[in-house]
Amino acid sequence: MLKPYRPLLILFVLINACVLVWKSRLLSMGIKYEVITIANILLFLFTLVSLLLQVKAAANKNPNAIVRAVIAGMGLKLIGFATALLIYIYLAGKEKSAASVYVCLGLYLMYMWLEVRLFLKQNPKKNGQG
Repeated sequence: MLKPYRPLLILFVLINACVLVWKSRLLSMGIKYEVITIANILLFLFTLVSLLLQVKAAANKNPNAIVRAVIAGMGLKLIGFATALLIYIYLAGKEKSAASVYVCLGLYLMYMWLEVRLFLKQNPKKNGQG
């Protein structure tokens, strides 16, 4: 069960390790490592839930199920991440870091790319075959 999701777990651990190793360098560039760590945790959880929904829906014979699962996963990540961003902006006030937000958006793209790749690898059907 864990093997198909190993790349997701590796990305999560690798990003956390990089943040811990380069903590002082990130701070010197105006990037708050706490923001990156929290965003990484949230994106990992959102992506895992989304991927599980998609894999479960792919087993369903109804083709609409996969469309609903993909849209639900995208909505979960988008709304969840946007909510977290708004909470950060509100709580940080004048101390907010735009560089941290841009790094988090880069993480969002990395997780989105990995999710699509993992899903396509698990479901190799092409052009309606299957």
